[in-house]
Amino acid sequence: MDETLRKKINLLVHLAKSDGKFHVSETAFLKDLLRKNDENDYDFETEGLDDDPLKSISSKLDKQELLYWCLQLIKADGIIHPDEVAFCKELSIKLNFDPLIIDTYSNKLLPTFDIFCEESQGFEG
Repeated sequence: MDETLRKKINLLVHLAKSDGKFHVSETAFLKDLLRKNDENDYDFETEGLDDDPLKSISSKLDKQELLYWCLQLIKADGIIHPDEVAFCKELSIKLNFDPLIIDTYSNKLLPTFDIFCEESQGFEG
């Protein structure tokens, strides 16, 4: 598996677990994401958080994609949990985005990824 994709999935798994529940819809979302990236070998149960989870996530597009996936994931089970939002806000800051991006998109339908990329530029730090 590509290192950048592995790091993104690793962060998403920890996001899914941040509310104390790893809902079946979150697992389904992650498995679908892996399939779309021609990957299917990932152990959701034993994978620990990387020491430097953002190391290979450096391009603007990779950062936008990770935030987009995070927003999709926190909505996957139909419940936007405060711990998930907090996790996403911390991540957005580390990715050099204003955490307001999480509040903005967690409370409305997500646009297509292309439109999200355009709009997210207004939240860059």
